[in-house]
Amino acid sequence: MGKSLRLSRIFRRDTGNTLILPVDHGIGGSIEGLENPVKTLKELQTPDIDAILLNDGVARQAEEVFHGKGAPGRMLNSDVFSYEVKNERMEHHLTFSPEIAVRKGYDCMKLVLFWDRPAEERMRSMKLIASVIEEAEKWEIPVLVEPLISKPIEDPKEQAKVLTDANRAAFELGADILKAAHPGDTKTLENWVKYFDIPIILLGGSKSGTTEDLVNMVDDAINVGINGVAIGRNIWQRPPKEAKELLARFAEIIHKPRN
Repeated sequence: MGKSLRLSRIFRRDTGNTLILPVDHGIGGSIEGLENPVKTLKELQTPDIDAILLNDGVARQAEEVFHGKGAPGRMLNSDVFSYEVKNERMEHHLTFSPEIAVRKGYDCMKLVLFWDRPAEERMRSMKLIASVIEEAEKWEIPVLVEPLISKPIEDPKEQAKVLTDANRAAFELGADILKAAHPGDTKTLENWVKYFDIPIILLGGSKSGTTEDLVNMVDDAINVGINGVAIGRNIWQRPPKEAKELLARFAEIIHKPRN
């Protein structure tokens, strides 16, 4: 009951889809467009946004954005990574427990799984994610897992396979939602929708290509059954007026009636 209610604050009941605005990038340091994330959130307030992915410090300073009927859902960035360049080692640690996330009124937790890491690191991350999912079940809070690769793979087919393996692992661990990088082809997206019987959100990635390329990518993904997008930099690295117009276009695509 608790989990389904929280999911209903993220996914619209009439379409089962969602438009998520991620503003959690600042946990890794300053980034263009998010110098003042609270100001950015207030400037971009619109009913087109179904949920916001953010860090707790920003959420506490932007409470008014989430007050009242029709306010967006709140998704908590719940882990942090640190990469040591000298020895090419990545550290992965939890920042918030499911109990704290529930006490603070969040609707979902987000964790990242970097798949193309040495076996020891990958197993450590999988164990951490599994333990969070197990604890989250007790508190009935959904867990979104974002499977990623840390370095681009030149062969498109190999990259699609590695991303598929990463999403399969997150699904098998018990993720409630997948936040997935685009594999580069529609057929792989179709297979993900077919084989992973949980909502899949497509992440937007870095600001690249034309606006129409991005709009077409979102349209193609929704057409094959992807349940929405989480687009940050391609939104808040634009002037507010332009950003809100693009959010409206995304919302129209994501929530338009489909056969």
